[in-house]
Amino acid sequence: MMRRYCWYSIILLFQTGGFHGMIDAMTFIAADNPSIQYFGRWDMTDPLRPRYSWPGVYICAEFRGTRIGVRLLDTTDYFNVYIDGSLHGVFHGSKRGGPDYIVADSLKDGRHSFRFSRRNITFEEPYTFCGLLLDEGGEILTPAAPPSRKMEFIGDSFTAAESDEATVQALDWEARYPVTNIDAGFAPLIAKHFGAQYHTTCRSGSGMYCDWQGNLNQTIPARFDRTLMESVQPKWDFAKWVPDVVVVCLGLNDYSGLKDSAGNVTEEKSALFRSAYRRFLGTLRTVYPGIRIVAVAASEEWIRENVRKVVDEEQQGGNRTISYARFDHFDRGYVAYGHPTVETHRRMAEQLISQMDTFHLFREQGE
Repeated sequence: MMRRYCWYSIILLFQTGGFHGMIDAMTFIAADNPSIQYFGRWDMTDPLRPRYSWPGVYICAEFRGTRIGVRLLDTTDYFNVYIDGSLHGVFHGSKRGGPDYIVADSLKDGRHSFRFSRRNITFEEPYTFCGLLLDEGGEILTPAAPPSRKMEFIGDSFTAAESDEATVQALDWEARYPVTNIDAGFAPLIAKHFGAQYHTTCRSGSGMYCDWQGNLNQTIPARFDRTLMESVQPKWDFAKWVPDVVVVCLGLNDYSGLKDSAGNVTEEKSALFRSAYRRFLGTLRTVYPGIRIVAVAASEEWIRENVRKVVDEEQQGGNRTISYARFDHFDRGYVAYGHPTVETHRRMAEQLISQMDTFHLFREQGE
């Protein structure tokens, strides 16, 4: 409860009327400024109004001044605000008109780094980022080069870290937004370990062959070429950002959608899942030639058995660019209808890192 109280104290502070005069006096930095760095899938069709919808997108910038704000058309999502590498607060917009917000104030005058990352996932229409706000006389600075290593994490609600900060077992969908923090999920933790920038291409409820209800149209492969998660257009340009490593963690929703009332999946349906998995691996190799792939299996035995079979077949066919990894089930480590807690994500990340460290995933490690 104390954690949530702190969040909302910060959120309300950012939006009180006392800041109105400050915002009016601030310098606007348009979204197309080359010193603003974008990570994740952004629709840059209008470079002055980039749009986003996939979870885990983030921006980075460096500036000189004592405060920073954002111009944002988004009253749904929650964002982590990092100043100089430390979490400064959690931001949630609520203004229907005049979407300017101060997100960090009373900083020591000088150079600062800024990171603004989307915490949660929604199925709403895309949202829009328009730019940054700095002190009158403040300046945007040339940023440091981003990490050269790149990792993409493809998955479902586990990869999105849905509800990881929740404390109850039942939670309505929209109530999950403020208690989802993808930055505490296993994917960003793994990327941090390897010193990599990352994309999180993940969608709650979706699987490799079907979704959690057995729908064959609500899959990750069906959306993989999209810039915006719920929009067929525009298509994502895979040449814009090519990862060194892709981590695939799918199967939980396939198992839910394919199993019978007794919890069993027929071999016929299992084969359909494996075929879909192999097709998706082919897609990854087409858009990312020479990619290293880590196929991750959750704790359910059906998922482990079938993902392991796919990896074994690949390796037996001479493909040594794919590796298998898994994480366990952790007793009392789940909330909001079976989603991992922050602590469980940490333990999942530790297990996966210990396996992935042995794979020599990056060229400077020897391959």
